[in-house]
Amino acid sequence: MAFKKLISLTDVKEGSLVVVKTRHFPVVVTRVEGEYYAFEDSCTHDGEEISCGKLEGCVITCPRHFAKFDVRSGEVLALPATEPLVIFPVRVVGDDLEVDLEAV
Repeated sequence: MAFKKLISLTDVKEGSLVVVKTRHFPVVVTRVEGEYYAFEDSCTHDGEEISCGKLEGCVITCPRHFAKFDVRSGEVLALPATEPLVIFPVRVVGDDLEVDLEAV
């Protein structure tokens, strides 16, 4: 695994969606019930920026066609999406959140 610092923990508030531009693609970071999650900022249905959607608890809804995903696992919860979100492993190191973008 190749974990690298992505963001400071203080920049991720509970229930927020923070987009971090990486060298290859944008990553969304969120905190739900005190746990951190990271996923690619792309709806698997049509590529829409999922970060523009609405997060309710652990469920994010795509703003374009209303596909729903669980941000903890990437699981599809509502059509029209059929493929899960791309989820990245995360770990807390000190005051930073590290993400393994190569694990996918």
